[in-house]
Amino acid sequence: MLSKISQHSSVQRFQDQAKVLGHRLIDHHVSLAVTGLSKSGKTAFITSLINQLLNARESADLPFFSVVSEKRLVGVKRDVQPDVTVARFAYEQGIESLNSEPPCWPQSTNGVSQVRLLIKYRNQSRLRRLVSEYSTLTLDITDYPGEWLLDLPLLELDYLQWCQNFWDNLHDTAKSTLAESYKIALEGLDLSANVDEMQIQQISEVFTQFLHNCKAKGYQLIQPGRFVLPGELAGAPVLQFFPLTPNQLKSIAENNVKGENSALLDLLNSRFEQYQKKVIRPFYRKHFKRFDRQIILVDCLSALNNGAHSFNDLRKAINWLLGSFHYGTSNILKRIFSPNIDKLMFAASKSDHITPEQQPNLVMLLESMIHEARQHIQYEGVETESTAFSAIRASQVGTSTFNGEPIQVLKGTTTEGKSITLYPGEVPQKCPEQGFWQHQGFAFPSFLPVPQQHKTSAFPHIRIDHVLQFVLGDKLE
Repeated sequence: MLSKISQHSSVQRFQDQAKVLGHRLIDHHVSLAVTGLSKSGKTAFITSLINQLLNARESADLPFFSVVSEKRLVGVKRDVQPDVTVARFAYEQGIESLNSEPPCWPQSTNGVSQVRLLIKYRNQSRLRRLVSEYSTLTLDITDYPGEWLLDLPLLELDYLQWCQNFWDNLHDTAKSTLAESYKIALEGLDLSANVDEMQIQQISEVFTQFLHNCKAKGYQLIQPGRFVLPGELAGAPVLQFFPLTPNQLKSIAENNVKGENSALLDLLNSRFEQYQKKVIRPFYRKHFKRFDRQIILVDCLSALNNGAHSFNDLRKAINWLLGSFHYGTSNILKRIFSPNIDKLMFAASKSDHITPEQQPNLVMLLESMIHEARQHIQYEGVETESTAFSAIRASQVGTSTFNGEPIQVLKGTTTEGKSITLYPGEVPQKCPEQGFWQHQGFAFPSFLPVPQQHKTSAFPHIRIDHVLQFVLGDKLE
């Protein structure tokens, strides 16, 4: 009986894989990577994307999405997700949160979830119309915690390199101060003693609290990511390791020369390798190897609000992350057997938190952050674009006067429930120099979402149609 079940499961899995390969062969499948660090608005973006597509024929405002503006869209519906072992993306719960009283933003994801959409349209291509008047594009989107994303670059490091990298990143005074409790915990570690599992667990907990404190202060480069959002691994020994200090590593190396092996180092090294093997690699292999389009969401405004340390950390994190994906033109063989990302959009989120005349500055700021990495990606033949957008517009633009001159202002409801009208300030056009932060700070507001006018209407947005056109436009011709 069990062998029949296993055989049926294998056949079903083969059929599912064959369908995916068939769709890729005729170019009717897109696997979209929505990439963003914690609090970048990833879950709200996916919720909005689904909402706009489901309502595209009736109420969505998508003038720059050609399949809609040319009236070739027949309809969009959700389909059974490709992997039944992964949670279903909580679209309905997101809509419920946005329409609650008072409205609130969808909860950040704490695990992996998926959604599949089927987009039926009338073919524009003469070649395709010879086969059929209509086609259906399959769009797969995977949501995952931004915290886990930052683990991908750890695959390029061994334990000793990770230790050195950790202490190298403690260069600024604020972060070093946050690490004081962790440094004290390491002082009580006897490198020559037998391994004490309870002590390892206790120091790991102090290290984990340090990571939580860094996150609370606006730091972006939080590694290992599972330490702050463990999911089903909470309490597991694979999350109980920590970086030794350079002096401790030097002492261990000197003892090794004398023939005195360190059981402690062996254990920590083993835990790090198991974290790579059992946690990072399966996650990467399962969810990141099949993407062919990517959107990278960047919350520049919150990083500016948090100060130089947060902004610089965000810049470093983004450039480091870009090394974790496969970029390059995707010919038909690559698309079937080893798809690469051939179109990449960099998107500055929450553009409704600034006035319209500042939005071009936001795009220029984003481009200055990713300049070097973008050059490398474009060399690989990848089409890239930068934009500023708002998945769900939470403010309205108005006018006021300042010193007798008209200025644009924003009207919205703060997270405390207070209605305000304000000028949020200017956005720098490039990454600010270090001296800039000593004389000026930023205070861009946060707003509550505006509920749907009707249950069947699309949410207001800024430039979601531009995003859809860049990511899907060529697939819907």
